[in-house]
Amino acid sequence: MIMDNNLIVNIEQLIEKSNSILVFAHKRPDGDAVGSVIAFSLFLKSKGKKVTALLPDDPPPEYDFLKGFDSIVKKAEGEFDLYISLDEADLSRTYNIPDNIPKEKIINIDHHKSNTYFGGLNVVLPDYSSTCEILIEIVGERGNTDIYNALYTGMLTDTGGFKYANTSVRTLKHAIELIEKGVNHAYISQMVFMRMTRGKIKLLALALETLEFYGDKAIMTISLDMLNKTGTTMKDTESITGYTLVTRGIELGVLLREEAENRTRVSFRSKGKYDVDLMAKEFGGGGHKEAAGCTIDTDLQTASKIIKEKVIGL
Repeated sequence: MIMDNNLIVNIEQLIEKSNSILVFAHKRPDGDAVGSVIAFSLFLKSKGKKVTALLPDDPPPEYDFLKGFDSIVKKAEGEFDLYISLDEADLSRTYNIPDNIPKEKIINIDHHKSNTYFGGLNVVLPDYSSTCEILIEIVGERGNTDIYNALYTGMLTDTGGFKYANTSVRTLKHAIELIEKGVNHAYISQMVFMRMTRGKIKLLALALETLEFYGDKAIMTISLDMLNKTGTTMKDTESITGYTLVTRGIELGVLLREEAENRTRVSFRSKGKYDVDLMAKEFGGGGHKEAAGCTIDTDLQTASKIIKEKVIGL
């Protein structure tokens, strides 16, 4: 156990006093959001709690093998005894949850350094690879295979299959612990990384054709027209960002995605040389040093020009 044991005791006390619990994460959920919500919901249910698991947007289909995936809802109404926010730096990153939640009823568990400490109890550990890695220490020996599979999935995806700089000795030790508990690394890796649809493969091919290189920086774009041509949706673009970094010599990758006529989603990735969290913050976004994002309220062409001027330096 590496986390302060007092934090775990405080979490346990709040949980024990509660019956109905809402567990939720951020919009446009990634593997860590999906894995943490599923894992902690299953954990709380095993303790006899009435749990609602919420993600405001549909989770990507590559996580549909996890038990509990089909129990996730997109909206929750009414009041709950306790609200557990996972993998969220700020409550503005979610929606479809009850309004005006009392701060003292919120447990905020996250690994983003930009976290605003919006909970009554805040467990914010930026040196952890993922929120799922934090939950591994909270759950401890009290989980089961379904819980551990979800936790492993979140940790695996947020580290890029243990490729990113956020992979620490502690992270790998946690991975070993879960494998010793019965997690099948090969199976989860294949389910997450090796199940692209034909449409997504075609979308990736079109996106790769847009790659532009500027020194050690690369930019890729995905338009709504490309989604229409390949029969894909914005959910299919989530795992494509990493391909901006696979070229030798590239240290900074940027993916621009046209979400609507005048709204462009920008995702930044770095191998460590550049702090993309700072870049994203210039546009009202944020994230981590190696992975961050923002939204620019303009068309794809204009957004590309802005990024090239302010980030690439053209």
